[in-house]
Parts: sequence; structure tokens; C-alpha cells
Amino acid sequence: MTDLEVASIFSAQTANVRELEKSWKQVNLAINHALVTNDSEALKLNTRFLGLLFCAYCEAQFSKLIHTPCQFKSIEIQQIKSQRSVVDSWKKCILLAVKRIDASHSNYKPNLIKKINRLIDSYIAEPSLIRNKIAHGQWVRTLNTANTKETPDFSIKITNLNALDYIRYKAAVNHVYRIVEDIVKSPNKTHHRDFWTHISEFKKQQDVMMSWTIEDKREMLKLKKSFSKQGSN
Repeated sequence: MTDLEVASIFSAQTANVRELEKSWKQVNLAINHALVTNDSEALKLNTRFLGLLFCAYCEAQFSKLIHTPCQFKSIEIQQIKSQRSVVDSWKKCILLAVKRIDASHSNYKPNLIKKINRLIDSYIAEPSLIRNKIAHGQWVRTLNTANTKETPDFSIKITNLNALDYIRYKAAVNHVYRIVEDIVKSPNKTHHRDFWTHISEFKKQQDVMMSWTIEDKREMLKLKKSFSKQGSN
């Protein structure tokens, strides 16, 4: 790939991410309406739409990252793309990006890779499996990789996912994206300055989101609607 081709893909994926963000907001509005009106079928359908959007969003974001202009060489991009799984592609991306860092301690880079890989394993791995099932139309009953038998445990996991789960997953992907983007674009300045701030904010955000429930959200939306009606009278 030439530099011009890489820049063209980056531009295209930037536009795609922007459009997916707009769609995400619209589906969230539909989910909020379904919660307030207790429309269980609309809630289920739009939650699945949110899952599909999450799949598309993750792919566009990662593609945008690895095609950042004037960063990865063409052969490096191909190495990232050729990995067996999304998780492996993320880890290859991190491995190549960390090479750019000037570190005064010999253990800095290995420890950094381990730290970010743990984030990948904790916050990217499971969502990537869920993403694959949803993208292949396995919305209720999931199959194994070879499509030779059902996977009941994963079927339960898919069925039980709600909008807040996808919102949490998306927030996690965005945080990992920002951490790796700093290394890719500014390995010896922005990365060193902001890394631990990102990590701290990431943990705090995920801890808060883990406490959210769909029923709490429903009650909050109904209360907000009630106040809005009172204010208009």
C-alpha cells in the first residue's frame, strides 16, 4: 500500500466512524423510548441493532487506527491484518507501536505490553466473540467456530445482553483505542504524559458502568419524562 492509499482508508474509516456514532445515538433514543413505554419487543430488536452497530463500530475504529497516516508501514499493516483473530490483531498492533517508544528502563516496554494486553484480554476479547456471533446472525442460539454444534452457555450470554452492556463495551474499546493511538501517534510525548491518566479514567468509568442496571435506567427515564411533563404544564 502507498502512503496515499493508507491516508485514503483512514479518511474513509473516519467518515464511517462518524456515521456510526450518529446511528448509535439514534438507536439509543429508540431503546430509551422502548424502556419508557415498556415495549419489550422494540427493546429487544433495538438492542440487537445496537449489537450490530457495535460490531461495525469496532471494526471501523480499529481499521482507522492501523491506517493512521505516516505511522505504520505497509508491511506492518499487512502483518496486523493477517492475524488469526481481532484480539491477535490488536496485540500485534500494540507490539509494533511500542517499538517506537524511547524508554530509559529495559523493562518499560515489556511491562507496557503486558499491561495493555491485559486490557485487551479483559475488555476486547469477550466483546469480540460476541461481535462475531452477532455479525454471523447468531442472535439467539449460537454455534461453535466450525458451525457443527450449538453453544448453549454462549447463547444465554447473548440473550442476556442489554443496551448497557454494549454501551460499556463501546466505552472500553474507545479507551483502549485512545491509549494505543497515543503510542502510535506520539510515543515519546503524549503517551508518556497521558498513559496513567487514561488507565485511571478507564478503571473508574468501567467500575461505575458495572453498577448500572437496565431497570435503573428505565426508572430514571420515566422520572425524567414525568418532570418534563410537569414543566410543560
